[in-house]
Amino acid sequence: RRGDKEDKEDIPKQHTTNNKQPTTNNKQPTTNNQQPTTNNKQQTTNNKQQTTNNKQPTTNNKQPTTNQQPTTNNQQPTTNNQQPTTNNQQQIIIQTAERSSSEVESALVASTSTNLVVVLPFLLIGGFFSLLFKELILTISFAVAASLMVALTVVPMLASRLLALTWSSRLHKFWLLRQFNRRFEAATNGYRRFLGWLLGYRFIVIIAAMLILGGGSWFLAGQIPQEILPRINTGQAILFAQFPPGTTLETNRQVMTIVDEIVQEQPGNEYIFTTSGGFLFGGSTIENTLRASSNITLKPGSDVEAFVERVSREFKKLNLVGIRLRIFPGRVRGIILNNSPIRGADLDITLQGVDSQKLEAAGGQVLQALDEGVTLARFRPDADKKQPELQIRPDWQRVAQVDLTTEDMGDAIQTAIQGSVATQLQRGDRLVDVRVQLDQATVQRPSQLEQLPLLVNNNSQIRLGDVATINQGKAPGEIQRINQRQVFLIAGNLTEGASLSEATEEVDSVLANVELPDGISLLPSSTAQANQQLQNSLKILGSLAAFLVFVVMAVQYNSLIDPLVIMFTVPLALAGGILGLYLTQTAIGATVLVGAVLLVGIVVNNAIIMVELANQIYYEEGVNRKTAILTAAPQRLRPILMTTITTVLGLFPLALGIGEGSEFLQPLGVVVFSGLSLATLLTLFIIPCFYLLLHNIKLG
Repeated sequence: RRGDKEDKEDIPKQHTTNNKQPTTNNKQPTTNNQQPTTNNKQQTTNNKQQTTNNKQPTTNNKQPTTNQQPTTNNQQPTTNNQQPTTNNQQQIIIQTAERSSSEVESALVASTSTNLVVVLPFLLIGGFFSLLFKELILTISFAVAASLMVALTVVPMLASRLLALTWSSRLHKFWLLRQFNRRFEAATNGYRRFLGWLLGYRFIVIIAAMLILGGGSWFLAGQIPQEILPRINTGQAILFAQFPPGTTLETNRQVMTIVDEIVQEQPGNEYIFTTSGGFLFGGSTIENTLRASSNITLKPGSDVEAFVERVSREFKKLNLVGIRLRIFPGRVRGIILNNSPIRGADLDITLQGVDSQKLEAAGGQVLQALDEGVTLARFRPDADKKQPELQIRPDWQRVAQVDLTTEDMGDAIQTAIQGSVATQLQRGDRLVDVRVQLDQATVQRPSQLEQLPLLVNNNSQIRLGDVATINQGKAPGEIQRINQRQVFLIAGNLTEGASLSEATEEVDSVLANVELPDGISLLPSSTAQANQQLQNSLKILGSLAAFLVFVVMAVQYNSLIDPLVIMFTVPLALAGGILGLYLTQTAIGATVLVGAVLLVGIVVNNAIIMVELANQIYYEEGVNRKTAILTAAPQRLRPILMTTITTVLGLFPLALGIGEGSEFLQPLGVVVFSGLSLATLLTLFIIPCFYLLLHNIKLG
């Protein structure tokens, strides 16, 4: 040992400096100490002794301080080599981020493309849907396109930087998260085993899914109500009053005063604005003593439909003979849902005929039958009944003999009844009309009108009864025509909780038992036609959206098999959407149509990322299709659940209909929420079966 120490001390100190090359802290002393021995060309014996002694690093490290100097020097290379090691780690993380981004790039492009092309029919066709949902569709489209750019650029860059940080939040050591990850890994393994067993019966699984989901959806779809647009809570109610012919303005006011008292006694009422003797809209007025209206504003948060039902029950307690009081929820102005001749009505019934008397009689008959047999809607005639009037019929031969004109006779009668402005007087800064008229007591009866003087040639006077006959009769306040043929219109408004399709069926069943007079026909309902067109649009736009999604994926994958596998998620989603609509009794309308089309573009994303990874494993690792899908499905289980849960939770408030005006988009939230939830669950099991089945068919 003393000889060994002397040999080591004879080694020059400059060669000790060369020992800075070791990578580890003296864990490889033999290799590190061999280099100075070779550089100094020591004898073979000394090299062997040095090699032997260096094989016992623990013993040598216990030597005096003189022998500890090489050890101290050997600790410096570790510190100096930390910077290259950190750079290597950063390069590895950057390469990992690039590789991960390239693996999902195709799936991201495919899923984003489907979301964008699915809304093209709305923008290209235009019309009703484009008017209502254009802003919503454009917002979603631009947001999805921007998310693709962020996912392909910003997310990989941030991942390469943030994952390189040595600081850790220690959140992964939290007990609850550790337990969750442990349970999730166990669930993933169970899912892998169950999927492996299920693939052995893939044909039976697919047939059973088609029969159960297809038959169930067909059965439930027929029990879901239909509508054009959801009724939006505007916080207002509208009341119309119709009075029988001969009603005076004073009677009109008395009845409306009673109505105002009933409305004001109801809880939730804030204020009421009533117009008697006509209508008031903006700056225009319509005078009609047989009409009255009220605009009722409720307190925020009040249920308008419940308020309407309470007031309607109170109206039924009144003994109002010949007076119709109809109250219904207020509507959003400017939205016209159909081509109905009646504005503001949920239902319209049109009778057409040539004979006005038969037409009026048939209208009364139909109106009575509807009041007795229909419970889902309340009806009123759109026009007033014929009003009593004095009919002055000139003897035109006698009129010509005295050289009178129709204008002269009309001016004389108007002056007698309403008066005429003879001149004006100035009162300060304004002019006041001076109206000349007869004493109203002298023109109350037809016999008095017959004594009305008329001036003829040479200012001689004759009586009105000399040139005309005056009779009492009735005449309509307005004449309604469609295609130049007289019609009788009946307007209907839905009751609380009633749907358009159910009310239409009930009305049709009642009208089928009504026998109309000869020459009177029933025209198709404009509201029913608009609703039927909407339901047909659901099939057309849905099919067109699905076709565009399939074309985009076929072009991208350059194949028909994988797009068919992915498109199999669409019927799964539609089955879930129908189930959600049935359970919530949400009517199928325009908003549901938009939600269903958006669902087609969203639901395929889960199948895309699963099929994309299975294809990568199949081509890169050279395994069979079953092994590829059994590997890809469990690996994509967590991403699929993460994206679905975040989407579903984001739609949950919308599906609940929380907030004022949320009724408009609530059906959209319901159909996407339920459709995506069920489709995701079924995608995890049925899509692998369908994937393996189609590829096996392709291979023969």
